[in-house]
Amino acid sequence: MRLFLDRGQSNNKYRKGLINLNIIETLRNDSISALPNGFASCFPVWKERICELAPVQTPRQIMDLGDNLSSIFNLTRTEGRSQSDVSGGGTAWEALVCWYLNLCLIGRRTVVIKHNKKLIPLPVRDAITVNYGNFASNTESDLVAITFPDRVEYSTVRENIFITDEHNLPVPTLIGQRFNRNGLMNALCHRDFAQLEIHIIQCKTNWNDNAQIPMLWDMVYSANEFRANITIGQNGYSIHGADRFTYSFVTVPTSRMDNVSSSSTHVRRVAQISGGNYWGKPTANGVSSSVKEMLNRNLLAGHRSSHMITLGAELPRLNTDYSYFGI
Repeated sequence: MRLFLDRGQSNNKYRKGLINLNIIETLRNDSISALPNGFASCFPVWKERICELAPVQTPRQIMDLGDNLSSIFNLTRTEGRSQSDVSGGGTAWEALVCWYLNLCLIGRRTVVIKHNKKLIPLPVRDAITVNYGNFASNTESDLVAITFPDRVEYSTVRENIFITDEHNLPVPTLIGQRFNRNGLMNALCHRDFAQLEIHIIQCKTNWNDNAQIPMLWDMVYSANEFRANITIGQNGYSIHGADRFTYSFVTVPTSRMDNVSSSSTHVRRVAQISGGNYWGKPTANGVSSSVKEMLNRNLLAGHRSSHMITLGAELPRLNTDYSYFGI
């Protein structure tokens, strides 16, 4: 059974009018459709547990999946894994977090994207680039969440968008028979860059071994100036020019956490990062927040109503307009 639409099918489905024809939901569909094959292979196992936890798919049941993402992920985890297995597990964890956050964000102006040059608008990619002298490097940005402003182009029928690019030339909505998502998104993000929110979400299966990575990257992004020849952004875009920027850490974790406390080294390393630290378990005070708390902490600005209200309005279309989520 095919769980997610492929690129070609998604364009045809949109044009048949079976889904909201705005550019944000186009990007969300394409983000989920582009999740790696490892996610699709794990999803049938995860889906059974997801349906047990959310049997009638109410907004509360969907949001509370965030308290159970770790147990869902561990259903396909094996002990004694090789390094390649560990890497594959990390990719699957990123994809599961991406799937969950996007599900909670349907109908809003925020989209979560697994780091992919074909999906992340060019102004955003340029803004998060860190330059070491003449060498440009991207952070370990496993996921990037973008909140777009409340402007008509993001909610209108996508073929009706009129926007000019940075050279003041009109951007076509179609190239041949395909919707010109990248061209339109690049032009919109160029025009509206100062109104964008950009949230980097680093996902790791292990906490002990990886906590220092988001701590150091958050320090880099938070600094206003550097003694060394380091700059943030390129081609005229920088995170400092966006409306808001945060850096978050989301872990399973797969390591034993029997003695974890607020004073543990790996906890303290991520305690103060700008976007917060999260895990796929219920919130533990002083240790980590449930990943569902990221929705209100970092991803709230994409609608005037709460996530519970927008989910309540959109979930009746989960089997039609949003069938690409596979549940």
